[in-house]
Amino acid sequence: MYRVGYIDDEPTQFENYKRALRRRCDELELVLIEDCETKQDILNKIYEKQIDVLLIDYKMVQNYGFNGTTLINYINDSMRDIQCFIMTGVDPGQITDGLVAERDKYSKNIFDTEAADPQKEMELSAFIQVLLESAKVFQTRRQQKLERYRELLKKKKQGELGADEEEFLELYKVLSSYGMVERLPKNMLDSEFEEQLQRILEMGSAIIAEHKTE
Repeated sequence: MYRVGYIDDEPTQFENYKRALRRRCDELELVLIEDCETKQDILNKIYEKQIDVLLIDYKMVQNYGFNGTTLINYINDSMRDIQCFIMTGVDPGQITDGLVAERDKYSKNIFDTEAADPQKEMELSAFIQVLLESAKVFQTRRQQKLERYRELLKKKKQGELGADEEEFLELYKVLSSYGMVERLPKNMLDSEFEEQLQRILEMGSAIIAEHKTE
């Protein structure tokens, strides 16, 4: 099962969208991201609910203080691999801030298939396939990150991490937030550079103290 996060400051149609998705694809589950006040709150909920792909409403300034495209920019700063789609009640072409590609903007009307219009059904089916493919790609990339993390963790324990320290810490941050790796003690997360610097400072303090006693 792949989890599709749904973010909307007024999610009145959430249940309708959820049913429409469930009827057409039993591999996708629409999950409401709620009870958030800040962008960081939303990011934490994405991790907590194990989201694989995101649908985000565009107009959220009134209740959140930022719009959907700004939120996507924030999310992708921390989660580069997760695919985010803007959902809007207006013409997607009216969103012109340049933060989201045209191919990633969809009208909320795409879920409106009550009239059994074959064209609308085809468009919704195509959209669902895009969601499914995006979720699968995200999980595949996340699994690759896990394998790379395990490789770097082994090097870390052997004291051979070197220049890969930053990559290790970035992978740990993402994977631990998803609960895919166990939390490490703080001393395991300290950079080797900081440890070496601390040892040098301690040696310097010892030398100064020794000279003072002479």
